[in-house]
Amino acid sequence: MDFALAVLAGTAFACGGGVRAETGSPEEARVERRTVEDVFLLTGELAAVRAVELAVPRLPGMDGGMQVKWIAQDGAEVAKDDVVVELDNGRVSGTLEERRTREAQGAIALEQREAALDAERSVKAFEVEKAAVALAKAKVEADVPVELRARKEWHEKQQAMVKAEAAYDKAKLTLEAHDRTTAADLKVLRIALDKARREVAQSEESLRGLQLRAPRPGVVLLGRSPQEDRPVQLGDNLWPGLRAASLPDLSELEVAAYLPEVDDGRVLPGQAARVILDSALDRVHEGRVEVVAAVAQDARYAGGFKVRVSLAKTDPVSMRPGLSARVEVVRRVFKDALVAPRAAVSWKDAQARLARPGGGFTDVTLAACLALECVVENGIREGDRVRVR
Repeated sequence: MDFALAVLAGTAFACGGGVRAETGSPEEARVERRTVEDVFLLTGELAAVRAVELAVPRLPGMDGGMQVKWIAQDGAEVAKDDVVVELDNGRVSGTLEERRTREAQGAIALEQREAALDAERSVKAFEVEKAAVALAKAKVEADVPVELRARKEWHEKQQAMVKAEAAYDKAKLTLEAHDRTTAADLKVLRIALDKARREVAQSEESLRGLQLRAPRPGVVLLGRSPQEDRPVQLGDNLWPGLRAASLPDLSELEVAAYLPEVDDGRVLPGQAARVILDSALDRVHEGRVEVVAAVAQDARYAGGFKVRVSLAKTDPVSMRPGLSARVEVVRRVFKDALVAPRAAVSWKDAQARLARPGGGFTDVTLAACLALECVVENGIREGDRVRVR
């Protein structure tokens, strides 16, 4: 009994002063007047308010997950453009080679067709020139006046000129039709080649996208595995859009904690908080509850309602994302209040009462009861003794 009371008194003192047991009377305590805080404890870890996220890209034709081929160590420092995560590029590389082959074949087909059409056009252009020369000659012959030759010969020359004009017009029409057909054929081939080139460029961009590079210098913070509650590691299969890693801004940190579902409503935005890092238990950082999530997280992982606690000041030297933290949320402060040990309080018919050393009880009105002590509004005075059960 003596040991239990000593532990209780020590715990009460550590949590805010406690109520001192009387020397020589371990079952008695004295009512005190002092300031008492209603503190609710949370556990969490430091997180960056802002961070550059490196997510798995959404690549055309890349359905399903992509395996992590290489990844930087959690907490490693990287320079700008350093590779942080490299995803398996086997499928993209195979597709790229196929598309490059199609691009080369398209370029060859276009070049061969252009050469063939140029040769055909040369022949048809020669036919036009030949017909033009024949027409010019026929016109010279037809321009000879009828008085200078026989009428029959003159008529023959006129008919020859008409035939030469028809032949010339036909040659020109054939050349023009060839040019139109050529333009259409080449347009189709160029469209196919441009498409092949775009697909190659797309595959090359996808290949580069599988290397997630740091856009600026910083410290690597790995993402969480979608299958298990652990950092992403080599060999994990990641889906498009999932955060593989991030580069947190160390100039402003906060605490991400979780409120158990059974304690819903006990922590509210705006409440003051004290943050103690496990890496520096002798330092207390002032904070404030900013957000309490309205929906509980999946209990298989963190569980509970996510609570975001801001810090009044961030120390980039001693603070790093991921460090465990204890958060003391100050729900209420009772200044200059009468405090009695909770072990001395009992209830009868919903009436609170304090046990007295000589036996019997004193009815009191309580403002609140904390883990180890209760705040009394009236019914007892400072210095009065009570009996601790």
